[in-house]
Amino acid sequence: MDTVNNDKQTRKRCSDELFLEAIFSSKTYAEIAEKTGQKITSTMARYARTKKVLSARGIDLPEMERKKPVKKVDNVENMLAVVARLKEHHKDY
Repeated sequence: MDTVNNDKQTRKRCSDELFLEAIFSSKTYAEIAEKTGQKITSTMARYARTKKVLSARGIDLPEMERKKPVKKVDNVENMLAVVARLKEHHKDY
């Protein structure tokens, strides 16, 4: 993996071999990005391009999943509190 610097940005480059190894040993785009040092968006785009090229040759890549976000706040409790406040403010309901 190489790092290329220019005035505006830093890029992480990895070989096709390293990228394919990361694909076959991962289940999510985030895992591939971590193994290759690339951004998740770059990883997703490269995966899509690679899959398209290899599919034309009859080779299927494993399906990737997006990492599930972790919810830190219970939205239902927040919505109930807002509804109670609005009902108190607008007693016509």
